[in-house]
Amino acid sequence: MASTTTTYPAGTTFWETPDYKGIEMRNLNICLVVISSVICGLRLYTRLVMTKTGGFDDIMSVAAWAFVVSLAGFDFISVRYGSGGHIDLVPLDSLVKFFSFLATQNLLYFWVVAVVRLSIVAFLPRLNKDKWYLYLVYAVGGVIFVQTVVAFFYKLTECTPIKDVWAPPFQPGLNCVSTAANNGMMIGHSVIGIIVDLTLIILPIAVIYKKMILSRQVIQIILVFTVGIFVVITGVVRLYLIATLNFADDSTYKMSTIGLWTDLESHVGYWVACFPALQPILKMVSYKLGFRSKLTSYGDTTTSNTKATPGTSRSVTRSKHGYVRSSNGVDATDTDSDSQKGIVTTTSADHAIELGKIRKVTETVVRFDQPHAAETEDRRYQESWANV
Repeated sequence: MASTTTTYPAGTTFWETPDYKGIEMRNLNICLVVISSVICGLRLYTRLVMTKTGGFDDIMSVAAWAFVVSLAGFDFISVRYGSGGHIDLVPLDSLVKFFSFLATQNLLYFWVVAVVRLSIVAFLPRLNKDKWYLYLVYAVGGVIFVQTVVAFFYKLTECTPIKDVWAPPFQPGLNCVSTAANNGMMIGHSVIGIIVDLTLIILPIAVIYKKMILSRQVIQIILVFTVGIFVVITGVVRLYLIATLNFADDSTYKMSTIGLWTDLESHVGYWVACFPALQPILKMVSYKLGFRSKLTSYGDTTTSNTKATPGTSRSVTRSKHGYVRSSNGVDATDTDSDSQKGIVTTTSADHAIELGKIRKVTETVVRFDQPHAAETEDRRYQESWANV
């Protein structure tokens, strides 16, 4: 058992100390699970009901939700067995269960962050179908999978026999890798994870910047994806704690620190993964609250400009194939009709005044050249963003 010396009176339970963190851990996980569940429900409503654009990334999102909730469940249960309290106040039978749950939780963690990241990877092809972009997306997915498998099996086989992975570290006769080697693996996993998270932020921003002319709307779209920086921040904080904290000393109490940032990393990552998909419902809510004047913010799909003067008209329209059409003219027919001639009648048949004619000549110019490149890219992006 860890060599900590208690300063509390004999008979003090681990949850009675002033610095006990178990309640905070429990409440935090309840809040995180509630928020993640609401976000998951809103995502499914947006994709399946509002936009009817559900896809494989939504299936991955539900799987990611199940994983992050399961990880929080282990934290919630471990509080009962001493997590958040000082290890020298935790009963031996509770400590055995704590370390058993901790071993399973460590193995689960690798797949939690992997599935959350893979749900983002599954979303990225919605933005662009260029081969170079898709190759990069699939390469990132491959790195995530390989990293996870290597870390998982390293952790699973760090003791011989494997069943000793679930044994408490103070059990005599354990044949496991050193604490330094285990920490080195966890640091390596965290560093690669931070690089992957940065890549998942840069990829969508790069394709947006490449495909569209910089404008206020493009900046707004880019900001949607930059919220991923919060995941990087939580990952960096967790990496710092792994590198600096001696978890072997008072493990149950220090779990309240590193466990907190582990939970935040997985849940914040899940929220960021869902954020782009929630844009339609966020627009609708902000519109109803009066924060925006219209539901569409990235331009209309057609362009028109009408200017009317007495007897003339001019308009610019676009055909369904993207050709630019313009017309201008004046009414021009020589036939007498009610729409061209006005008659003021009097009581005398000899007094009829002709007010004049409306002459209309219509000229239509159809331009069969391709639309401007920026217009084409903007229209292409509007389609993909509508499906996000």
